[in-house]
Parts: sequence; C-alpha cells; structure tokens
Amino acid sequence: MQLVAGELRLSASDLVGHLSCHHLSVLDRAVAEGQLAKPTYWDPQLEVLRERGAVHERNFVQHLIDSGLETTQIDGVDISDAAVAATLRSMAAGTEVIVQGALRHGRWGGRADILRRVEKPSNLGAWSYEVLDTKLARETKAGTVLQLCLYSDLLERAQGLAPDHMHVVAPWSDFVPQTFRFADYAAYYRQAKRRFEQSLEQEDAPATYPDPTAHCDICRWYDACDHKRREDDHPSLIASVTKVQINEFAQHGAATMAGIAALALPLPWRPERGSVGSYHRVREQARVQVEARETGERKFEMLEIEPGFGLARLPE
Repeated sequence: MQLVAGELRLSASDLVGHLSCHHLSVLDRAVAEGQLAKPTYWDPQLEVLRERGAVHERNFVQHLIDSGLETTQIDGVDISDAAVAATLRSMAAGTEVIVQGALRHGRWGGRADILRRVEKPSNLGAWSYEVLDTKLARETKAGTVLQLCLYSDLLERAQGLAPDHMHVVAPWSDFVPQTFRFADYAAYYRQAKRRFEQSLEQEDAPATYPDPTAHCDICRWYDACDHKRREDDHPSLIASVTKVQINEFAQHGAATMAGIAALALPLPWRPERGSVGSYHRVREQARVQVEARETGERKFEMLEIEPGFGLARLPE
C-alpha cells in the first residue's frame, strides 16, 4: 500500500492481507500516510522460503526457455510507469512469455510472475494472455487464487478480454500448471475487492484490534501486535481459546486472561454457543497460565483419566 499523489495504490498482497486481518490494513495505511514507521521484521525461515520461491520461479522460466518459447523479462520490482509501458509493448508485440509483467489500472497494480500468450483474439490482435504464478505450496490456497483473480482483472483491462484461465505452477509437478477458470472465482473476487475499497473510504470506520490469525506467522507486524495483546492481557493468550469463547466471556465482564482466571466455578451462566464444560476448561487453563506468570515458574496440572477418552482409548 502506497500513497501516490494523494491516492492509495493497492496490490494483491493488500487485498489478501485485508481478508486475513482488517487490522493489518489499518496499520499499512498508517505507514502509507506517514503516521507510523514500517516495522523491520526478519525471520530466517521466511527468508529461506523467499529464496526457494525465487529459485522455483527461475527454474520454471528456464523450462519455458528450454521449450523454445520467446521470453522477455520486465526489469525492476516496482509498478512504475516505465515497467507498465514495457509490459504493454511486449504484449502488443505478441511475445510468447513475459516474466514479471507489470499491470496497473486505477489504484490497483501488480507484478505477475508469468504472462503466457494464448491464441485467442483480443484488442492486441489474434492473441491474448493468461497469468501463471509460481508457488511453493503443495495445495493452492485461497489467497493465491484471489491474487490470480486480481492479475487476471488487470490483464482484462490491458487487453480488452477477460482471460479464460489462470494457472499455478507448484514444485514436484514437472512444471505442469494447475488451472483455474477465472469466471468461477470472479464474483467472489469482485465482492472482496469492493468491500476492501469501501473500508478504505469510510471516514468513521470501526476500530480494529490485532486478533491473532493464521497470517500472523508471516506478518511484519507480529511483534507489535503480540506486544499489544500482552499489554492488554488479551484472552487470546489463553491456549486453545476460540473467538466465540472470548466474546462470550467478554459479555459477562471477563475481557482479560486474568479476569477469566478469576471467575468462580461453576460458571453462573450458560454459554449461548458451546458446552459449559468447554468454558470451564478455558477458565482453568487461564488460571494455570496466570499462576505461572505470577510465580515465574512452569506450571501444569494433570487431567483426570477418563475411560474411553483420549489416550485411554489406546489398546493396552
């Protein structure tokens, strides 16, 4: 997310990040507008994954070259006017493979790993292009499909024709792409994109909180958000607690881990969702964690053995 001439410029990572965590979008916007400094976050495991991803992309490009396809590389990493113009010139010339093509329309832009020529007429001529993305994951994730949808949408703006397909090239596949129909996902993509844009346009947008999500594992804001949750003694620090349980406890005046640990048992209320027993277990887990924090000692308690449950189900 960048602020250019008073307009927020957005990318696929902004869209995917917003779906994963609305608070992430708020923080990134504050950076773009100069209200926050961009955090420095280095994870050696993520660096290894990035390098492996770059090697995978280079290997796939070499595979295309070895197959005899005409290939051109768009220089740079940003979505500058020069990079977009160079991409459009290559598309107009009918280049078979365009590596790191820069696409932009309005506030949205992106760099597609591969633009592959297909023999279907468009405004370019007797040909058009489809997007291929190289990913390390064995299974294609929803965020990847959403990213491909944005690139396909930008590609439609550039060539005057929506691509029929979009593709993911994973390792261990002998470079055989996994193919998706753009039309199958376009409606959801448009809805997600519209909601994101609407959230950016709200002057009185509701406050967000750094609730933990799966995206936290790879987010540059992890340290800041983790510090905020610990500063607030947020119930998400309780092992195995769910968002539903956190909200239920908050409705009954227990909005911190210490507050939940101090609740009397049995609970004087029945939860709207879930069993009473599950809330008792969360309360006890909170108590154990708070006691360990206050004493500075590791603490654990053994659960009662229940016949036919857990490890007791194993044969002798």
